Amino acid sequence: MNVNCVALVGLGSIGRRHLRLLRDLRPDLSITLVRSGHGGEYPEEALASKCVSTIEESIAEGAQAAIIATPANLHFQQSMLFIEAGVHILVEKPLSLSTDGIQRLIDSSSRNRIKGLVGYVLRYDPAAQYFKNCLQNPIIGRIIHVDIVCGSFLPEWRPQQDYRKTVSALPELGGGVLYELSHELDYLHWFFGKPIEVQARLVKSGTLGIDVEDSVDLMLVYSGDVTLSVHLDFNRRIPTRCCIVQTTEGELHWNVLSKKVIWQTPGKSPKIETFENDRDHLYRSQIKHFLTCVEMDVSPIVNLTDGAAVLYLIEAVQKAHKTGCKVSLS
Repeated sequence: MNVNCVALVGLGSIGRRHLRLLRDLRPDLSITLVRSGHGGEYPEEALASKCVSTIEESIAEGAQAAIIATPANLHFQQSMLFIEAGVHILVEKPLSLSTDGIQRLIDSSSRNRIKGLVGYVLRYDPAAQYFKNCLQNPIIGRIIHVDIVCGSFLPEWRPQQDYRKTVSALPELGGGVLYELSHELDYLHWFFGKPIEVQARLVKSGTLGIDVEDSVDLMLVYSGDVTLSVHLDFNRRIPTRCCIVQTTEGELHWNVLSKKVIWQTPGKSPKIETFENDRDHLYRSQIKHFLTCVEMDVSPIVNLTDGAAVLYLIEAVQKAHKTGCKVSLS
């Protein structure tokens, strides 16, 4: 089918990006904006065809697909409303703040033949796709250990706002590094598959004055005794984002910020691949893929089951931290 009408729920920073790119990609598309009335006024609102206050109204307006860009505590309920009405969804990460009801959501989407995508946008990064292909190349040898790091300074994320009042800092809205930086938890599944156990330490350092964890350290174990360490934080003054894979033949390094993939072997010059794309490229690719999934009956590259896998890992991490013990993910 051809998509003629899309609902967009939420007009925060990510919602405004979606609205701008959607209008640019499909100038003739009817876009129904769903706003609660509690947010601010933004010039991007003029890009919408109409504005309503409820999801039910957007469905009545003929929405065939929907982009959900609200705080994470609303994602599950809003996704269910659209799915049960037969509307395809792209829901921002994380899929929910709990695994409660997640299988029911997945089953309902299957029963209603809904294309459901979760907004783990790094899957559309050309450097990430190249890196994944490199991992499948036998030339790199056997993987021994993986280090994943993602750290930046939360007050600089949205400089026009008080960071302590944003969704990133409020536990009831899905704040804290586990949910906010869960892109890394998604791509570790994409690159390496499902781990078999996890140990974890969550820290509220107090340096930012927020009531959520601002630092997390994980150790995940894979079959074959391969270990994968993850560090996520909100309080790093010099931003770092990378995935480094130690192998029997060398080191494979994806620097997310510099958009480089580097393969280094002993005694040889590194092989460096650099990718030129801005952040809009990832979101534009995601929207194109979403519309293609709906219109051409294509399977999503990051579906609701993938989104659920992140939630199951987060709950295992929380249990491991609370008990101080390893937690099985089997």
